Amino acid sequence: MIWTIIILVVAFILIKFFIELSKDKDDLQGQTLDKKFNVIINMLNDVVFNGNGAITKIDNRELNLYEVGTNQLVKLQYSTGSLTIDWRYKYYQKEIVHSKQYNNVRNLSLFEQQKIAKAFIDEGLYKIEIHKLSVSSDIF
Repeated sequence: MIWTIIILVVAFILIKFFIELSKDKDDLQGQTLDKKFNVIINMLNDVVFNGNGAITKIDNRELNLYEVGTNQLVKLQYSTGSLTIDWRYKYYQKEIVHSKQYNNVRNLSLFEQQKIAKAFIDEGLYKIEIHKLSVSSDIF
Protein backbone atom coordinates (compact mmCIF):
# COMPACT_ATOMS: atom_id res chain seq x y z
CA MET A 1 0.00 0.00 0.00
CA ILE A 2 2.72 2.49 0.96
CA TRP A 3 4.69 1.67 -2.20
CA THR A 4 1.66 2.43 -4.35
CA ILE A 5 1.35 5.87 -2.76
CA ILE A 6 5.06 6.56 -3.18
CA ILE A 7 4.96 5.50 -6.85
CA LEU A 8 1.91 7.68 -7.49
CA VAL A 9 3.54 10.72 -5.85
CA VAL A 10 6.76 10.24 -7.81
CA ALA A 11 4.80 9.74 -11.05
CA PHE A 12 2.80 12.91 -10.37
CA ILE A 13 5.97 14.94 -9.74
CA LEU A 14 7.65 13.61 -12.89
CA ILE A 15 4.60 14.27 -15.05
CA LYS A 16 4.32 17.83 -13.71
CA PHE A 17 8.05 18.39 -14.34
CA PHE A 18 7.83 17.19 -17.96
CA ILE A 19 4.73 19.30 -18.57
CA GLU A 20 6.64 22.37 -17.33
CA LEU A 21 9.60 21.52 -19.59
CA SER A 22 7.18 21.28 -22.51
CA LYS A 23 5.82 24.72 -21.65
CA ASP A 24 9.41 26.05 -21.67
CA LYS A 25 9.87 24.67 -25.15
CA ASP A 26 6.65 26.40 -26.25
CA ASP A 27 7.80 29.67 -24.62
CA LEU A 28 11.07 29.60 -26.53
CA GLN A 29 9.59 28.33 -29.81
CA GLY A 30 9.07 31.79 -31.29
CA GLN A 31 11.88 33.65 -29.52
CA THR A 32 15.32 33.07 -28.11
CA LEU A 33 16.22 33.34 -24.44
CA ASP A 34 18.01 36.65 -25.00
CA LYS A 35 14.88 38.09 -26.64
CA LYS A 36 12.55 36.76 -23.93
CA PHE A 37 14.59 38.44 -21.17
CA ASN A 38 15.90 41.33 -23.24
CA VAL A 39 15.33 44.01 -20.60
CA ILE A 40 17.08 42.04 -17.85
CA ILE A 41 20.04 41.24 -20.10
CA ASN A 42 20.40 44.83 -21.32
CA MET A 43 20.30 46.24 -17.80
CA LEU A 44 22.87 43.69 -16.60
CA ASN A 45 25.08 44.42 -19.61
CA ASP A 46 24.92 48.16 -18.97
CA VAL A 47 25.88 47.90 -15.29
CA VAL A 48 28.27 44.95 -15.29
CA PHE A 49 30.04 45.48 -18.63
CA ASN A 50 29.28 49.13 -19.47
CA GLY A 51 27.25 47.89 -22.44
CA ASN A 52 30.19 45.95 -23.93
CA GLY A 53 29.15 42.42 -22.93
CA ALA A 54 28.56 39.75 -25.55
CA ILE A 55 26.06 36.91 -25.35
CA THR A 56 27.27 33.35 -25.72
CA LYS A 57 24.43 30.91 -26.20
CA ILE A 58 25.03 27.62 -24.36
CA ASP A 59 21.75 26.03 -25.48
CA ASN A 60 18.11 27.11 -25.89
CA ARG A 61 17.68 27.57 -22.14
CA GLU A 62 21.06 28.92 -21.06
CA LEU A 63 23.37 31.77 -22.00
CA ASN A 64 26.39 33.65 -20.73
CA LEU A 65 26.94 37.39 -20.82
CA TYR A 66 30.64 38.19 -20.82
CA GLU A 67 33.24 40.72 -21.88
CA VAL A 68 36.71 39.48 -22.78
CA GLY A 69 39.33 40.71 -20.36
CA THR A 70 36.99 41.27 -17.44
CA ASN A 71 36.76 39.41 -14.17
CA GLN A 72 33.00 38.92 -14.38
CA LEU A 73 30.49 36.54 -15.95
CA VAL A 74 26.70 36.60 -15.88
CA LYS A 75 24.81 33.38 -16.59
CA LEU A 76 21.08 33.07 -17.22
CA GLN A 77 19.31 29.72 -17.13
CA TYR A 78 15.62 29.20 -17.84
CA SER A 79 13.84 26.00 -16.81
CA THR A 80 10.32 25.00 -15.74
CA GLY A 81 9.13 28.60 -15.80
CA SER A 82 11.96 29.80 -13.55
CA LEU A 83 14.93 32.03 -14.34
CA THR A 84 18.20 31.63 -12.47
CA ILE A 85 20.76 34.41 -12.74
CA ASP A 86 24.36 33.92 -11.57
CA TRP A 87 26.81 36.82 -11.41
CA ARG A 88 30.39 35.65 -10.93
CA TYR A 89 32.92 38.26 -9.85
CA LYS A 90 36.59 37.56 -9.24
CA TYR A 91 38.73 39.93 -7.14
CA TYR A 92 42.38 39.09 -6.49
CA GLN A 93 41.73 35.47 -7.54
CA LYS A 94 38.89 35.08 -5.02
CA GLU A 95 35.49 34.59 -6.59
CA ILE A 96 32.06 35.43 -5.31
CA VAL A 97 28.85 34.24 -6.94
CA HIS A 98 25.63 36.18 -6.55
CA SER A 99 22.84 33.84 -7.57
CA LYS A 100 19.08 34.18 -7.47
CA GLN A 101 16.18 32.17 -8.85
CA TYR A 102 12.97 33.86 -9.99
CA ASN A 103 9.90 31.66 -10.29
CA ASN A 104 6.86 32.07 -12.55
CA VAL A 105 8.61 34.21 -15.17
CA ARG A 106 6.86 32.86 -18.27
CA ASN A 107 5.03 36.11 -19.09
CA LEU A 108 6.90 39.02 -17.54
CA SER A 109 6.06 42.57 -18.50
CA LEU A 110 8.84 45.03 -19.29
CA PHE A 111 8.24 46.66 -15.91
CA GLU A 112 8.58 43.32 -14.11
CA GLN A 113 11.82 42.59 -15.95
CA GLN A 114 13.17 46.01 -14.93
CA LYS A 115 12.21 45.36 -11.32
CA ILE A 116 13.96 41.96 -11.31
CA ALA A 117 17.10 43.36 -12.94
CA LYS A 118 17.30 46.37 -10.61
CA ALA A 119 16.89 44.27 -7.46
CA PHE A 120 19.42 41.69 -8.68
CA ILE A 121 21.96 44.37 -9.61
CA ASP A 122 21.54 46.25 -6.33
CA GLU A 123 22.02 43.05 -4.30
CA GLY A 124 24.99 42.02 -6.44
CA LEU A 125 26.76 45.37 -6.17
CA TYR A 126 26.36 45.29 -2.40
CA LYS A 127 27.76 41.73 -2.17
CA ILE A 128 30.67 42.66 -4.43
CA GLU A 129 31.60 45.64 -2.25
CA ILE A 130 31.52 43.45 0.86
CA HIS A 131 33.65 40.85 -0.99
CA LYS A 132 36.21 43.49 -2.03
CA LEU A 133 36.50 44.76 1.54
CA SER A 134 36.90 41.23 2.86
CA VAL A 135 39.54 40.25 0.30
CA SER A 136 41.39 43.55 0.73
CA SER A 137 41.55 43.11 4.50
CA ASP A 138 43.02 39.62 3.97
CA ILE A 139 45.66 40.93 1.56
CA PHE A 140 46.75 44.11 3.30
